[in-house]
Amino acid sequence: MESRLLHRCVINLLGATRTVVSICVGLMLGWSVPDASALPTADEVLRELQVSDSDRQQIREGNIVTWTATEGSDRELAIGMALLVKTSAENVGKLFREATVFKTESAITAYGKTGGDGEVADFTGLKLEPNGEKEARRYLEARPGNDLNLDTKEIAAFQALKSASKDRAVPIQKVEALIREELLARYQAYHTKGLAGIRPYARKSGQHVFPRDELSLATKQSKLLAKYLPSVSDVLLNHPTTKIKDGEEFEEQFFWMNVEVFGRPTYVLSHRMHFRIGEASLVVDRHFYASHAYNSLQQGVIALPTQDGMVAIYLSRVSTDQVTGFGSSAKRSVARALMGSYQKDMLKALRAKAEKP
Repeated sequence: MESRLLHRCVINLLGATRTVVSICVGLMLGWSVPDASALPTADEVLRELQVSDSDRQQIREGNIVTWTATEGSDRELAIGMALLVKTSAENVGKLFREATVFKTESAITAYGKTGGDGEVADFTGLKLEPNGEKEARRYLEARPGNDLNLDTKEIAAFQALKSASKDRAVPIQKVEALIREELLARYQAYHTKGLAGIRPYARKSGQHVFPRDELSLATKQSKLLAKYLPSVSDVLLNHPTTKIKDGEEFEEQFFWMNVEVFGRPTYVLSHRMHFRIGEASLVVDRHFYASHAYNSLQQGVIALPTQDGMVAIYLSRVSTDQVTGFGSSAKRSVARALMGSYQKDMLKALRAKAEKP
């Protein structure tokens, strides 16, 4: 039973996050290659990722290689992929500014955009779907644990709503309204304070999960960023106080999504960032809140020019309680296999598009 649930979780999660790969391949299409003498070799870049000699050879031969990146906790799943791309010039950078690709993902049942100070109206499209009444009851009965990712104040607010109900009817619309308010509050705290503004999830026995720490660790483990793109690493760790340097480009968008996982609505808050540092390009998709199924996610595609062509590196780190406990090793193997096969097929198709004359 657990393996089936894990399978469904991984597939729906990957379907909901493939956008970042599509965007970065679009950015590759607009690439202009600088003077090769100023560039590192593909081998130099791949060694920073601790890719083996045999895998580096596979990449040089045109294959997409998958490896398991170092994982920072018993809840983290990390997977990396690398490929060499030879591109033709075409301007499709507008992909970053368009969210319409969400419409092609069946797992995403609704989404919207917010920004600035944000307002409740930004979340108008959020509904308790599917299984609205059942899910509303789940929120009204909220307790510390893995069933919902809430902090103690959020739990208290839903309990107060339940106490205020005068009859046995489930106030679905009131629950939806409270979810919108709490998502807005989480967005505003993150937008103002960055990682420090992410509130923890209350678990049983007074324990907590801290997405802020997991996202910080995910960034610090990316040694490639620290060496080649230190200003990006700085922004990821210290947003919004740290600004990029003159001559560097940075663009960001904030989204909410309803992703169907296990037949339940999973509400996600996403911070999508695009960096252009010299001739290097990086797209990062950070899920700083998820209402259940997983705790946080940070994935990105780095496109680095080398003497051998453009090296594109995909790295995903997701924190989930689904891979902890008894049978953890087997659960991780299953999840990595699913993630690897899914993303590799997609990268093959997108590379073909990027290299099309």
